Amino acid sequence: MRAWLRHAILFFGAAAIAAFSIRRGIDAFDEGIALQAAARIADGQLPYGDFRWAYGPGQPFLNAGLFELFGPSLITWRIVRVLVDAAIATLVYALVRRHAPPWLALVAWLTSACAMAQPLSANPFPLALFFGLAALTVITAGPPTPRRAAAAGALCGLAAAWRLDFGLYTAAAVVVALLAGPGARNVRLRMVAWFGAATAAITALAYVPFVVATGPSDVWDELVASSVRDHDYWTLPFPWSYNGDFRLWPPGDLLEDGKDVLGFYVPHVLAAGGLVGVAAVIVAWRSQRQPPWRWLGLLAFCAGGWLYLRSRTDEFHETPLLVLLAILLAWITAWSLRERIPLLAGSAALVLSLLLAATAANRMSALLRPPDLEPLELAIADGVRVAPDDADALPRVVNLIQAEVPPGEPIYVAPRRSDLARLGNPLLYVLADRPNALDVDFPLFARRDVHEQVVSDLRAAPPKVIVRWTDPISSAAEPNLRGRPSGYRGLDELIGSDYELLRSAGYYEVFVRSG
Repeated sequence: MRAWLRHAILFFGAAAIAAFSIRRGIDAFDEGIALQAAARIADGQLPYGDFRWAYGPGQPFLNAGLFELFGPSLITWRIVRVLVDAAIATLVYALVRRHAPPWLALVAWLTSACAMAQPLSANPFPLALFFGLAALTVITAGPPTPRRAAAAGALCGLAAAWRLDFGLYTAAAVVVALLAGPGARNVRLRMVAWFGAATAAITALAYVPFVVATGPSDVWDELVASSVRDHDYWTLPFPWSYNGDFRLWPPGDLLEDGKDVLGFYVPHVLAAGGLVGVAAVIVAWRSQRQPPWRWLGLLAFCAGGWLYLRSRTDEFHETPLLVLLAILLAWITAWSLRERIPLLAGSAALVLSLLLAATAANRMSALLRPPDLEPLELAIADGVRVAPDDADALPRVVNLIQAEVPPGEPIYVAPRRSDLARLGNPLLYVLADRPNALDVDFPLFARRDVHEQVVSDLRAAPPKVIVRWTDPISSAAEPNLRGRPSGYRGLDELIGSDYELLRSAGYYEVFVRSG
């Protein structure tokens, strides 16, 4: 089979693995943050200055462009995500196939395809990961040349345009590969310079316009300072003890609970995979009397993936590291089998098998045990299906908001309780096609100064309607500073004194200004 045909089949196969569930459910928080940013840009606002945005400009401008081309929709970004997922899985296959037999490349491809497909999130990391993997694919294709280094730098800059941290992870991977790679030292340093220049040029193209428009301090605060300052409000501790169900009968429940147990311990499997990678680098370096430069570059990328995972240890943040380790472990398995190092081969193959089992089990469960969903009867939904309660409540709430608030006038969406706000529902702004009264789509209510500023801004320019989202997940406890009651309920007091309940529907309470 010709290479282009093989890769095309793998691309469409990975797309099919991801696509069968893209109409399922909505994500009030992450999807809301991403689409609300796109809606703001479509209205002429700029990130970092006109509204708060913690990532690179690539994702919101891409979504805003889709809004302009096709109109506001919940499905267009999901189609893009499917295509990106398929492209990542195909890149994984191509990378592994360079140094491993077809069966191992297929294992890595399937692991990556299943991992990228679930859970579905509007977070900008998939395109950042794709550009990072593309940069690594280019730089490890052969001995470094100025053209390869510059191309890898351009791709690294694109990764930074979506997520600045992934641009740094990519840069670390490429620089380590170049410095450890073949060739004279001065040649390798020249390649690093070519790479750095191209990376800096593309990154500057992405960010300098916003630095000029809004000021360097605002851009710095949004991208770097706020994440450092608020780190303890968002991070989660490393999961050690599984406290969920584990039923032995009937077989269907056993399989479902077994999937959940394996999924819970994926971070531990990833940690084990990283240790296997470090051990393999040491063994190969000593065996070949030269550094395994491709492995070292990928291991540096994995270190970035580990930092990303530790920033918030959940199923969303484990995916990039899982994809990267699928490549590295497949390479290690193939090399160890050739070199007849059974312990190393067995360790790498075991970890890779566990990752495949965890990701494939998720996809099989999604295929064979789909959730009970109904169509969301809103034009923006474009066929997306939601839980029956939301299918009933959301159209009524949206229609009520649009009847009470003229187009272009703002509303505000409040959490269930303002002293313990784990998540918000910025997606409602997009569904109702009404702007947010504030410049931030989910304030950190756990910080009293932020909470007081929200109350002050709403008193200064009170919206006609405030919607309280009462879903229990909004105020579910979480083991960090954001998941503890702050003791201050200024927003709730404002709603109680200045607004009166108009109507409730499902998890939504619609308030209008008193008098």
